[in-house]
Parts: sequence; structure tokens; C-alpha cells
Amino acid sequence: MAKYNFIVSIALLLFVNDAVGGTNDKDAIWHSVHNNSYRTTEEIKRDEFRNPEQVLRFFGINETSSVGEVAPGGGWYTHILAPLLKDKGRYVGLQHNPAYYGKWPDWAKKLSAYPEKIKNEQNLYGNNAIGTWLPAVEGLPVEAASLDVVFIVRTMHNWQNQGRLENGLKQSWQILKNNGVLAIVQHREDESSKSDREAASKRGRWKQSDLISVIESFGFKLVASSEINANPKDTKNYEKGVWTLPPSLALKEKDKEVYTKIGESDRMTLKFVKVSS
Repeated sequence: MAKYNFIVSIALLLFVNDAVGGTNDKDAIWHSVHNNSYRTTEEIKRDEFRNPEQVLRFFGINETSSVGEVAPGGGWYTHILAPLLKDKGRYVGLQHNPAYYGKWPDWAKKLSAYPEKIKNEQNLYGNNAIGTWLPAVEGLPVEAASLDVVFIVRTMHNWQNQGRLENGLKQSWQILKNNGVLAIVQHREDESSKSDREAASKRGRWKQSDLISVIESFGFKLVASSEINANPKDTKNYEKGVWTLPPSLALKEKDKEVYTKIGESDRMTLKFVKVSS
């Protein structure tokens, strides 16, 4: 009886520990978001609006995935994805191509150095990661049909504005495995807006219906959408477009308190899969 009571006590203790937030249910995704020394305090503050744990789970990304991150920028998602993938998966940074930045030589130089940056930071990226550019000027940025996910966050307006939409989507399709995921998070324009695609993109936005239609025309199929990154406070009628809102706050101190209370932009979150040709 004493042995039985001991076993019951241990089982009860484990159950209580799990119920109050024990470590049993804290998987690799949880740790990459919430227990990650590469993330800065300022980056973590953005979680309220960007919901990274929910986003990764929605797109089916895990520690064994091979993921191409388009336009890594300052590294907000990189600092989550790279530690998650470095041991069992693969991180591929798909930076802006310096070939398109002849008018901005300093920026082009920085972009040109991106592959070497990845090689030199193996503690963050692991030894299986690479840095390259999308769209590539010649060939493909990585092997055809080699990625589980192409991850594009707040970048589709740039592709539209800079004339890279067609090549970007074509090459994304080519480097994804069959049934691979094209993961899109994008600033959203109201469907009722009178702005055409070009005008909306200049303000950093796309109509959701238009973006779905365009992406599906390049051999993808929408399989799920989510409102995890929606923000009903975003009225979308700002002087400096989406950059009026945090974190950019393009108007500096002008009405800063108003825009800070609104928060980051209203965003669509769309999961597409590659359809075999």
C-alpha cells in the first residue's frame, strides 16, 4: 500500500507541475520564441502584434524544417528561426539582391556581404545554413525543390514596388518542394478601398483578395488563412502609409501617442502550398 501511495503521489505531482506550466509541453518552437538569448528586449516587445509562436505553428514550421526567409531585414524573425532550425533543420536567408541596388552602393555592398555574414555566425545559424538572394539574377538561389517553406513577412509590397513580383514568385515556386508552403504575412488594405494595386503597395499594403489571386496564378493554392495578426484599430488612412504606425513611426513625435495606441498594422496571414505542374 505504501508503494502504491508513493506512485500515486508522484503521478499527482507530475500532473500538477504540468498544469501550472511545467516544461513538458514547452517544445522547440516555444523555446525559440520565449527562451532565446538571441532575441533582444525590443524584439520581444513586438510579440504582442506579431504573434511569432502562433505564426510558426500556423505555417507548420518546426525544428526539422528547411525554411527560406525572404528579406530578413534587421533579423526580427531570423533570431527566432535560425536557433530553431540550426541543429535539425536548415535556415536559408533570401536577402534582397544587390544587383538591383546600383543607385544605392552602400546598401548594395551590405547585401553583397550577406552570404559571408551567415558563414561567420554559426553559433546563431548552424553550419548547414546559407545566405543568398531572391530573386536570383541567374539560375536559382538554392537547389530546386529543396525547401519546405518560403517565409515572406511584410515584403510583398516591396516586390510589387520594385518590379520583382513575377520573378520572386516564380523562383519561390521552383525552390519549394512539392506541397511546400508559401507563408505570407502582409500589411492589409481594405477590400472597399478605391486604391489600385500600385497605389496600395506604395502605402505598404495589398488587398487580400488581390494578393491571393496573384499568388495562385503562379502555381500556388491557398489552403488556410488566419486573423492572428489582425488589428481592427488600424484605420489605414495615414500620411506616411503603413510606416506611420509602430515600429517605424515615420512622423516622429507628431501624434506619436495616437499611433502607438493603434499599434502595428492590420495584417493578413495566408498559407499557400505549391501545386505540382
